[in-house]
Amino acid sequence: MDVNKIIGQNIKKYRTAYNMTLKEMSDKLHKSISTISKYEKGEISLDMTTFLETAKILRISPSALLSGTSVPSNEHSETDHNAEVIYMYTYSGSEKEIVRSLIEQYPPVSPDDPYRVHLYNDVRDFKNPGSCSGFYTGDYSENGFLGTYILHNQISSTEHVMISCVKNLVNSNQQLGLVSGLSNYTMLPVVFKTVLSRSELTDRKHLMDLLTFSREDFRELKQSHCLVVRNVR
Repeated sequence: MDVNKIIGQNIKKYRTAYNMTLKEMSDKLHKSISTISKYEKGEISLDMTTFLETAKILRISPSALLSGTSVPSNEHSETDHNAEVIYMYTYSGSEKEIVRSLIEQYPPVSPDDPYRVHLYNDVRDFKNPGSCSGFYTGDYSENGFLGTYILHNQISSTEHVMISCVKNLVNSNQQLGLVSGLSNYTMLPVVFKTVLSRSELTDRKHLMDLLTFSREDFRELKQSHCLVVRNVR
């Protein structure tokens, strides 16, 4: 895939994640709707000024628009490697359904830096993460078996999310954890169980076993007054 198409796909992905229409994007960029559409289809190239302004409008680093390219670079940046894709699952008791989200995790610039992260919450289709109900950016850091995400809602600046997770000792490609943030319905603090996986999970029964609170969880909550996520289940 050529660079223009990758940049175009990324523009569309971030634009739709912000629920921004082509008209709104064209107004902000001072380009016609037809031109924006051609950018997204990879039919025409962006000049450097437009490229940088597009990244500014979408509130991302310019290198994020190049994610997925194999453009050589002498500097360390997000373009040095493709973003790692992490599939995230939570369970909504009010909706009685598993909520699927997608995380793009960029390698750190230096060993002491955190990973840069984009979270597309509640996606309709993993192949089109821009079709999400919320877009977050932030950092991920890890220490041994433990990992922590600190994320900020890019549409509602008052909402922040923290994901604390531990690697699954049964399956090293998975992490189990807790998501804490604000409820979309009550705007009160809530906590959900979550599963993070390097591959897409399709076994609903297994996911439900991991995501729902068990009798053991409630028994431990009653005794210790805190929620504990086990790394084996």
